[in-house]
Amino acid sequence: MITEGILQNLLIGMGTLIGLWFIYLWIRNPAVVDLGWAMGLTLMGLTHNLSGGMFTAGKFLISLLVLFWGMRLGGYLFWTRIRIGKRDARYESLHRNPKIPAPLYFLIHYLIQGCFQAAVGFVFIFTAQITTLESIWPKFGFVLWSFGYIGSIAADTQLHRFRKNPDNRGKVCQVGLWNYSRHPNYFFEILLWSGFAIIGLSAPLGWLGLISPITLLLTMSLITGPISERQSLKSKPDAYRQYQKTTSMIIPWFKTTKTTSAISDS
Repeated sequence: MITEGILQNLLIGMGTLIGLWFIYLWIRNPAVVDLGWAMGLTLMGLTHNLSGGMFTAGKFLISLLVLFWGMRLGGYLFWTRIRIGKRDARYESLHRNPKIPAPLYFLIHYLIQGCFQAAVGFVFIFTAQITTLESIWPKFGFVLWSFGYIGSIAADTQLHRFRKNPDNRGKVCQVGLWNYSRHPNYFFEILLWSGFAIIGLSAPLGWLGLISPITLLLTMSLITGPISERQSLKSKPDAYRQYQKTTSMIIPWFKTTKTTSAISDS
């Protein structure tokens, strides 16, 4: 079952990202790959739930959680980035090897993301085996998922409002949750996926579902986080360097020194 689940995730992840690669060839914006996380993982969760056994109340609720997550994240990314053709500096700076054509480079990049996506979606192999939410683990997992979901909305909303204000141009967002973490959106995503993993703990070998939030934590702290911060250091070096010195990277915590709500480069 586990081997089949992994192959299924890889097929969905690769298929979704290859489809988005063709869209990239059309619109020439590599940031469209971000939609792949919401689309691919949602398809993985629903497919695992619908493909095995009776569709119980537990599977129905888990399917709703997957849909709420995917629609929220996908809708946010589409509305704030793809719809307006926003160019993401992270992706613009990735293609540095002139010997590899950009389309081929991003195809490889997308497929690698598909592998990471399959690892994150690994948890759905176990949540799909949960037929009831009456035991303690599914209940606790649902509470953790809810906390992560609400926190993700709050973090994205605070950042979006900050960026929309022209007075904040050149400043580092330190309002709300961003005052306590440089990436609170990452923190709450990890909590949310930890919630999925805990929901699946009751299944046989369910503890393996913890691979999903661990993969997210490692990816965000070692890959996406550093890439994002390098771009911030280029655009506002002094302000962001000060932000790094005073603010936790992912886990929200109190600042090491007092600072204002927004620091800017003079």
